[in-house]
Amino acid sequence: MSFFRSETGRTMYRRRKQSPARRGSACIEAAVTLPLLLTLVFGSIEASNAIFMKQSLTIAAYESAKVLTKSGGTSSDGETRCREILASSNVPEFTFQTDPAIVDKTTARGQKVTVLVTIPAAAGSLGPLWIYRNKTLTRSVSMVRL
Repeated sequence: MSFFRSETGRTMYRRRKQSPARRGSACIEAAVTLPLLLTLVFGSIEASNAIFMKQSLTIAAYESAKVLTKSGGTSSDGETRCREILASSNVPEFTFQTDPAIVDKTTARGQKVTVLVTIPAAAGSLGPLWIYRNKTLTRSVSMVRL
């Protein structure tokens, strides 16, 4: 842009025409920055999904431990609660373990019960990323039987 004064004394500007070389450089700039921008966007989405999966796993382990440790809670009750929570987060497969291995009505009050829930890390991935291949997310929660 260039500025000039008109006959009336007002400041005005004149727009310069872009040269063909400038228009071509804008295309090159877009071609360079677009892949970086797309990588940033999809990387942020994948990171958000991973954080969501970790949070869902933590909630599932906590809730199943809560069901196990209440009076009359059993291992199958805890696994059912874990399945419900992970199904609401679209996680179809998981492993559920307790320590002691069998928790039922005869489990003593005051005994420490540990729940271990594991899911594949790729469960929350939208794309085929190599970062999550053959990796798992695991959460463990310990509570005292009531």
